[in-house]
Amino acid sequence: MLIGIFGSPLLCTTIIFLKKRDGMMNEFTLEGKQGFIHLKLQEVPDFPDSTSHFGGYDARGVVEIKSGNYYVRSEVWFTTGEVFEFYQELKQCFQKLRGDVVFSNYDSNLRIEISFTSFGHFIMKGFFQERPDQDNQLQFEIESDQSYLSSTLNQLEKFVDYYGDLKGEN
Repeated sequence: MLIGIFGSPLLCTTIIFLKKRDGMMNEFTLEGKQGFIHLKLQEVPDFPDSTSHFGGYDARGVVEIKSGNYYVRSEVWFTTGEVFEFYQELKQCFQKLRGDVVFSNYDSNLRIEISFTSFGHFIMKGFFQERPDQDNQLQFEIESDQSYLSSTLNQLEKFVDYYGDLKGEN
């Protein structure tokens, strides 16, 4: 993945160049005015043979979070079912331009809460904690608006089309 940052310190645009694997999308990005959250799948050990008891397939990936001057990049475990549920809820909120969406992985070390406020704006906040046995945690809040979500929903749709729902079915 290449990340390019262009513009002045007051007006900065982040462009994320996505790579595809075998014609499917294996990552998605939530972009905002002063940061982004990027989740990239690296391995699905049991796909397509065995689903997780959490729903979907167990997946190992990398999460990147940039909020203002704070940045983290780390390995994270989640399920494709968690991504499926997040996609379904985000799509509904996007259509209504209201509501709340939560993505939380089964290890409970990544939490993303999206709350639509007014006029198509929303706030992404949450935390990432690399190790649950340590109190070191990145908490973030990123403002955004609906114009950023079309790309994210397209990425999520391709992800879900490939890995399926909670049962791993399309």
